[in-house]
Amino acid sequence: MTARQRRLAALWEVNAIRRAVDPDIPLTLLKGCAYAAGGDVNGEGRLFSDVDLLVPRAQLAATESALFGAGWKPGRVNDYDAAYYRDWMHEVPPMEHVRRHTVVDLHHAINPPVSRCHVNPGPLMASRVEVQPGVYVLCAADRVVHCCLHLLQEGEPKKLLRDLLDLHLLLQQHYPTESSREGLASRAEQLGVGAHVATATAVARGLFQPGGRVPSDWLQRSILRSAREANGATPSVWGVASDTLVLAYSHWMKMPMRLLLPHLLRKSWLRLRPENTGRA
Repeated sequence: MTARQRRLAALWEVNAIRRAVDPDIPLTLLKGCAYAAGGDVNGEGRLFSDVDLLVPRAQLAATESALFGAGWKPGRVNDYDAAYYRDWMHEVPPMEHVRRHTVVDLHHAINPPVSRCHVNPGPLMASRVEVQPGVYVLCAADRVVHCCLHLLQEGEPKKLLRDLLDLHLLLQQHYPTESSREGLASRAEQLGVGAHVATATAVARGLFQPGGRVPSDWLQRSILRSAREANGATPSVWGVASDTLVLAYSHWMKMPMRLLLPHLLRKSWLRLRPENTGRA
């Protein structure tokens, strides 16, 4: 299957989801599908592994039920991980179609409600853009904000380079000048994530812009090193240290310590008992 065929297949899947869900429930695309549907440069030729959707939290159960009835079934997770998703995270466990094996990641926010920098979905919904009847994408500024938060809170070194390239292309397309970036910074501050967006965009500029300034901040330098060494066969000692710092920061960002420490202890214990491990 060619890249174009994969893109069309993913957008066909979006239409199938739209038909399955009550038309009064708005569906907002996130990440890869949003880039394609929104006409972003980084959506061209993109390969989709899943469809990320954002719905109002009040309509989450109805959306999940409709998808279940149309053939998308939740993956098997243990009781602890099920509670982890439901109580702390911004999404429900991924749902896979029984015949087509497409995966839907259903969100009610763009980052966890327990996060240190939780973004209220209300302003995002108010500024979204309709790309076809009942299907939306976040506005350009909010797509950039989500990209920044996603790369910081995931903490997976092997995905950092892809996320930073996404961010770089979004900035080039929508915010190519210093004055336009002031508008982006203002929106990030309005959403309460100005520092996080500044961190991520500084790394993207340092990595991809010719003559880009090498970040001086410890987190920015760690992200930059992790991204550069992610695909190396033998990462350096400093690369391993950077990976560890980025992963630790992502956990710190997603959850307060009163939740994080018990969670990490439990997950560490479960890893010693492989038959009980889950996805979270």
